Amino acid sequence: MKRFIRSIIWTVSLSVAVSCGGGGGDYLKPGATGKIGELLVIIDNAHWDSELGETIRSIFQKPYPKLPQIESSFTLLPLANSSFLPIMQRHRNILLVKASGDFPEAKLTISRDLWAKPQIVLHAVGPDIHSVAKVLSEKQDIMMKLYEQAELDRQSESARIYSDPEIHKAIEARFGISLDVTTGRSYHIMRNDPDFMWLESQSNRNSLGIFIYTYPYVDSSTFTVRYLVNKRDSILKEKVHGSRDSSWMTTTTNLTQELEYLMPELEIKKFRGLVYGELRGLWDLVNDYLAGPFVSRSYIDTAKNRIITVEGYVWAAGFSKRNLVREILGIINTFSVGGSKEFDTKEQSERLDSINIT
Repeated sequence: MKRFIRSIIWTVSLSVAVSCGGGGGDYLKPGATGKIGELLVIIDNAHWDSELGETIRSIFQKPYPKLPQIESSFTLLPLANSSFLPIMQRHRNILLVKASGDFPEAKLTISRDLWAKPQIVLHAVGPDIHSVAKVLSEKQDIMMKLYEQAELDRQSESARIYSDPEIHKAIEARFGISLDVTTGRSYHIMRNDPDFMWLESQSNRNSLGIFIYTYPYVDSSTFTVRYLVNKRDSILKEKVHGSRDSSWMTTTTNLTQELEYLMPELEIKKFRGLVYGELRGLWDLVNDYLAGPFVSRSYIDTAKNRIITVEGYVWAAGFSKRNLVREILGIINTFSVGGSKEFDTKEQSERLDSINIT
C-alpha cells in the first residue's frame, strides 16, 4: 500500500509541475540550457551500469544518418538522481529514468517545457530495470523522433527570429518562396540565377551552404533516388565549381561495399499539403578533395507545376558534423510557398503533439 501511495505522489507531483508550468505562465520560465544534441539522463549509478543503462546507450548512441564519420545521434550526460539540482533541470533534453517497486507498471510519459523553455522531458518508470528497459526498447523510435524534432524546431525558431532580411528578400524575389536564413552565421549569395541560388557561410573550421533550385514537375517518377540524384548532379555540375572549372560538386555514389550504408536514401513525406522527398547522402568535388554530408528536400509546387529543391550541405574536415546538419535542417524547415509556412512557433508544439507516445 505504501509503495502504491508513493507512486501516486510521484505521478501527481509531475502532473502539478506540468500544469503549473503551462498556459500563461510559460513566459516566466527560464530559457533551456545545454548544447545541440545533448541528452541529460537522470538515472541511479547502479542502473546506468546495468542492462537498463546499456539499453539507453544502444538507443541514443546509434549513428546519426549519412555522415562520413560515425557520430552518435545524441551525446548522453548521465546524472544521478541525487545530483539533479534545480540548475540542471533547465536542460533542453531530459530523460528521467526510475526503476522502483513504487511503480506498479512500466510506462513512458512526456512533459514539454516542464522546468524551462523550450524543453522536452521524458519519464520512463517501472517496477524493475527489466520492465523499464523493455518499454524504452519498444518506444525507441518515438523517443528519437521527439528529441530530434525538438532540436530541429529550436534551430528553426532561431533562424526565424534572426532571419537575414536581405537574403530573405532575395529568395522571395527570385523563387516566390520564403526561407529564413539566420544572421548567426554570415551567409553570402555566391550565385543568383533565374532558377538557381547558392548561399554559403565559411569559417576556418567549416563551411555551410544552401542551394535553392527549380525545374518542371513531370510525374511521380521524380521522387526516386535515381531521378533526384541525376537531376542534382546535372545542375550542380553546371552551377557549383571548386577551385577550378574542371572541379564541380557531385553526389558520392562510388562507395565500397563496406560503405554502402552511406549511399543516398530517399524518404517521401507530406506536410500541410506539400509532398516532398527528403534525400540524404554525401557530396564530393570531382578532381578535388572536399566532401561532406548533404540533405535536400524537393517539394511539388502544384500552382506552378514545378519542383522546388532546398538543400543544405556541410564541410567540416576533422570536426563533428552532426549538429551542423541539424543547423542546416533548421533553416530548411522554415521553407514556405504560397504563404503557407512549414514552420512557425505554434507548430513547434503541434509537431511534437502529433508524435503519439502511447
